[in-house]
Amino acid sequence: MVIKMSIRQTSPYSTVKSSTMKASMKKTALIKKVILFAALCVSGISASYAQAIATVSKNQITENEVIQLMVSVDKSADQSKFDPSQLAPDFRSGQVSFGSSRSLVNGDYSVQSQWTVSIAPTKMGTLTIPSMNVAGEQTNPITIRVTKDATAPKSSDVIKVSGSLTKDELYEGETAQFDAKIAIFADIRRLKDPNIITPQGAGIEFSPIGKSKQYQTVIDGLQATVVEQAFSVSANQAGQLSFDGLAFTGGLVQTDRYGRSTKLIPLNITPKQYQLTVLAKPADFTGTWLPTTDLKLGQQWLVDGKPLTSTTVEAGTAITRQITLMMADVPPEKLPKLDIDYPKSVRMYDEKPVIDKDSQGNSVMTIKQVIIPHTGGTVKLPAVSIQWWNSTTRKSETATLDSLTLTVTPSTQVNEQKIDNQTNAQPETTIKREVDHGFWPYTTLAFALLWILTAIGWAISRTKVKATNTTANQKTIVIGNGSKALISALKQNNTILAHQILSDHNEQWANQGINVTVIKELITQLSQQQYARNTSNSSTKQIISDIEKKLSSTSQSSNPISELERL
Repeated sequence: MVIKMSIRQTSPYSTVKSSTMKASMKKTALIKKVILFAALCVSGISASYAQAIATVSKNQITENEVIQLMVSVDKSADQSKFDPSQLAPDFRSGQVSFGSSRSLVNGDYSVQSQWTVSIAPTKMGTLTIPSMNVAGEQTNPITIRVTKDATAPKSSDVIKVSGSLTKDELYEGETAQFDAKIAIFADIRRLKDPNIITPQGAGIEFSPIGKSKQYQTVIDGLQATVVEQAFSVSANQAGQLSFDGLAFTGGLVQTDRYGRSTKLIPLNITPKQYQLTVLAKPADFTGTWLPTTDLKLGQQWLVDGKPLTSTTVEAGTAITRQITLMMADVPPEKLPKLDIDYPKSVRMYDEKPVIDKDSQGNSVMTIKQVIIPHTGGTVKLPAVSIQWWNSTTRKSETATLDSLTLTVTPSTQVNEQKIDNQTNAQPETTIKREVDHGFWPYTTLAFALLWILTAIGWAISRTKVKATNTTANQKTIVIGNGSKALISALKQNNTILAHQILSDHNEQWANQGINVTVIKELITQLSQQQYARNTSNSSTKQIISDIEKKLSSTSQSSNPISELERL
């Protein structure tokens, strides 16, 4: 057996080639390390020599002129690294805008962060933008020369304020009116940070009356924007007081016709002072202190929306008493509350007072009360009086509303209800039964005993049925009368009476299964519509129709016990 062996020979040339390649690779790696080290060194040197630069759009300007300040640093930073408060107090600054950029040009990589802000000088002369710290780097200072601007308008040429008091003498707790007005003779879109300062003074209260009015007009041949606001003025301490009227602060941005320069003109209007004499409350005055120049009381007595023509009324008649109180120079929230004590022989229901202003600006309060006498005889509805202090005559006066004496007769509706109850009452029925004793006495005796027990039980149940039926009839009659009265009151727009009727029948109707809560909500909705400006008759009729359905849904249901009894 022959064994073949293969012998591999290595060429001297291949060995030399392998060694050369390894040396070349080591050399290349070394060169890369050197290049990387050099790049890091250059980068470190660049970072260590990063600098901040500040420049301006102009260095010779007039007062109030706005210029652009640009600050940049050649490294990465964020917006918070520049603080414009470093420019104070010689310059005021606007909003800062920030941007950053990165670029690679011919293999050179660079980063730049830049801040831009509008600035304006606060005074004339030679001013200096100081060296500022930006992202850890310092900028160079810049000198700005500021000269007077002969063409700049005065604040009083752009803004004019005025005011007037209805009276400069009043009593403690009395109210006067201060009418303030500001006129702006410039495009209001060019106003910067406008601020209207309202009147103020120690010991004096100011409250705005209504909303401010703004409109365009012409004053002395110039277009102007006017803002007006009225204030109520009152003081609770006597003496000589003073207060400041309107004041204004802000600025006006002005650009020349060529758009080459922008100016920020400061506007500062100092307030005018007003004197106020406050008189003390007289020492001998007793009662509620109500100082005013004018106070009037008025009233109306109404039945079904028409004036009351007779003082003789039936019990249950709804009488509406409408009281009107007018006071001059008094804010609505300071109108007095009227407390009227009515006799126990009447029920009284009142709505929330309605407060408004008349054409002269006087505060007017209207009170509507519904009075329902429920007891026959003579009843006196009380008078109403208000003591007040006339600040014009400096005397105490009393405004009075007359009382009303009524003769109340029994209600015919009650008599009709009694007649209906008697008519609907079921007559007593006596049932007489005869028993025939059969031939077998002992057998029939057991049946007789059973019959007697049955008859006794039947008599007892019949008595209960009659009582239940009579009660059900009476309830149905009451519900029917109350329902008619409620619907009648609603059709006459007398929601006060409707609430009273619902209150009187609340428990009774609830026991009958009527949803009293829903009816109350519908009546309240109807009451709110009476004071709404745009209310259609169809919506009012729909609500009344819904209430009628709620009232009739249960009262018309049949009584199964009555049907059984008739059998």
